[in-house]
Amino acid sequence: MTRSSLRPSPSTLALAALGGAANVAAVLALFARADYPALESPPELAVLAATGFALGFVSLFISAHTRLLTPAVGFVAVLLGTVYTELTTPMPEWGELGGYVVVEGPTHVWSYANSWYIWLSLLLIAGLVEFGVRRGYGLGDRRLRNLPSMPLSRTAILGMVTVGAGFLGVGTTRLVLRAGINPRVAAAVVFVGATAVAAVPLAALLTRGLLVPTVLFALLVPYFLTIEVFTATDSPVHILLFGPYAIGLLIGAAFENWLRSRLRGWNGGRFADHQSA
Repeated sequence: MTRSSLRPSPSTLALAALGGAANVAAVLALFARADYPALESPPELAVLAATGFALGFVSLFISAHTRLLTPAVGFVAVLLGTVYTELTTPMPEWGELGGYVVVEGPTHVWSYANSWYIWLSLLLIAGLVEFGVRRGYGLGDRRLRNLPSMPLSRTAILGMVTVGAGFLGVGTTRLVLRAGINPRVAAAVVFVGATAVAAVPLAALLTRGLLVPTVLFALLVPYFLTIEVFTATDSPVHILLFGPYAIGLLIGAAFENWLRSRLRGWNGGRFADHQSA
């Protein structure tokens, strides 16, 4: 793979920009429909536009540049789900109390737009999982572009796990801090737990091709994060369970590795052969 082949094409950049613009347009249209106060604050509006564009741009850029499907499909699904929910629930009613804006009713699009980092981290993890499964098990991997082949070096694995898990850890911590977690020191526990709960399935998949931790992650973690995004509780007990759940994922990985090795002679296949530092 040459350096020039890694450069994004004009069509890739155009598609990514279109995704970013579409996300911004959808969010602002829903804000205007319900007269969100953010429309009267140019700084807040600028942040919403920048972060909304970044979410759509990065998601579609990854898919267009690599041919991975999950970042683009996941982005479209979350956006459409938010639009549908916003349009089919009562509009919020705005008021003022003691100089502060108060609201009655759901504000789904606000929650979606201001939690862009959660969606982006989940889409990055989904892309890494898709990459691992398709490359490692040969499922349409010839269609992939600008991605390394298997087996991965330890440096590459470390980088992918760090980016995917670290982004989720930081995003989840920011989410609970914004919600007003109490005591605030608990945010450090959230960071460690959220990072670990993403690192275990990514590492298990990319090093040995183990799938159970990824399945267990997908069944619970996105659901709990979605609850936190749209309810904004100040006592996210379910998020604090990510740490113990990460230990459960580690046990699941060890059990799957033992079972596949014992019954099917699994030795890691493409994932583990001839890895280099």
